[in-house]
Amino acid sequence: MDNNINQQLQILLNQFNVKNFQLVITKSKLLIKKNPENIILYNLLGSSLQKVGDFINAENVFLEGLKIDNNNIAINNNLAMNYRNLLKYKKAENCFLQIIKKNKNYINAYVNLGNLKRDLNQFSEAIELYNQALKIDKENSIVYYSLALAYQGLGKFDDAINFANKALNINPSFARAENLISQSYKYENQNDHYKRLKNKIDNKDLTNTDKIELYFAIAKADEDLGNIKEASENLIIANNLKKKLTNYKFEKDLKLFEDIKKLFSNIQINPKEEDKDDLIFILGMPRSGTSLVEQIISSHSNVFGAGELPILSSIIKENFINDEKLSIKNFEEIINNTSKLINLRNNYREFINNFHFKEKFITDKAPLNFRWLGFIKILFPNAKIIHCTRDSKNNCLSMYKNLFEGGLNFTYDQTDLVNYYKQYQDLMNFWQSIFKDWILEVKYEDLINNNSSEIKKIVNYCELNWEEKCLSFHKNTTPIKTMSTAQARKPIYKSSINAFDKFRKFFTHLDNNL
Repeated sequence: MDNNINQQLQILLNQFNVKNFQLVITKSKLLIKKNPENIILYNLLGSSLQKVGDFINAENVFLEGLKIDNNNIAINNNLAMNYRNLLKYKKAENCFLQIIKKNKNYINAYVNLGNLKRDLNQFSEAIELYNQALKIDKENSIVYYSLALAYQGLGKFDDAINFANKALNINPSFARAENLISQSYKYENQNDHYKRLKNKIDNKDLTNTDKIELYFAIAKADEDLGNIKEASENLIIANNLKKKLTNYKFEKDLKLFEDIKKLFSNIQINPKEEDKDDLIFILGMPRSGTSLVEQIISSHSNVFGAGELPILSSIIKENFINDEKLSIKNFEEIINNTSKLINLRNNYREFINNFHFKEKFITDKAPLNFRWLGFIKILFPNAKIIHCTRDSKNNCLSMYKNLFEGGLNFTYDQTDLVNYYKQYQDLMNFWQSIFKDWILEVKYEDLINNNSSEIKKIVNYCELNWEEKCLSFHKNTTPIKTMSTAQARKPIYKSSINAFDKFRKFFTHLDNNL
């Protein structure tokens, strides 16, 4: 390589590091035309395409790069990650295994494969892979953090805290690990961890991303300690910082909701009986009790709890949405074509087969599937649909108190939150008017106050025979990969029913508009 290309590569790397991905994409394409054998350019271009969500083109670029050097570990690893993003889990797994075969000391492959196993609820395999990574490098904070996440998902909170602290011993600025600790136990006094959080937040060198993690963590601790004013102030700071990073625009979601109602208002849906009846969709707003309901149902011996599955949204976006808008043309072409519908149905089933479940039923508890309820009835006419609801103020406060893993950017601003919640209510009223007899509504408050009768109602709706262990759902060992992992592992508790009351005077926008 000549000095000129080296300089241009360095410029592109710098631009990639400051997240100027579109510029890297444009420049990389031009440079590849002049330097078609330069493997680094393919990695940069593919990685940038991944960052902007163009996984299909990223796959093509990585495959082109591998034609030049099939043994390039970095490109192989990025291709495997890309397959995971495309939900092609088997291809991703095979790719990671090939990398390990080529280089037994490539730690990223063990960690990434472990994360893939965690996606599939195969937590023991994930933990084994993380432990193999530790044998290669005992000073890797990411590996310890991955172990912390795995044990947190299993409800083993002491282990989760232990591994998070090990990550922090290696990398004291690892703010995500601090947040994980705060979510893993209840503060009863201003202990060493609380003091550590307060000291860290004053560090002038913190990035905004780190500040967000720490402010959410401190807010959680302050609420546990009864410092509601301080908790509220820290939540407002955390959410304001996060809102600036997301660049969320409510108008896009509003347009989507309006288009959905317009589309399904003109469609006569007559569910046919040709599909199996093994799917249970649990949906509603985040923090409305979806994890609790899944824990109850998956306590049954005939039900596998798969958690929040990304596959339905992926199918909808890939087939029915163009340029972030619902396509009437695509919709009409597909719903009137039996073979296309069967193909989409098979795509969903091919994905859930990754879980290798033996139970008769499987749950999909991605909350925002409430948007796609009409699509669910078209694709899976015999699916069970459980809609979880909760008092609007308590529900919105609970969302505002949490830092989510992507896709819920409406939760970081009180105005956005109120607007989104009202659109959710409006859309669910619309679905109820069409599909009322097919949807079971489960009110969080009823589930807390009359848990035995409500649980029996849920089990009966799912056409399951009664099993007493559904009442002991907190003993369920099904992994939980959401913010609800601690709450859903406790017996029924009533403190969450009136949670908003103590925050009322600090969140007047939520109070006055919901």
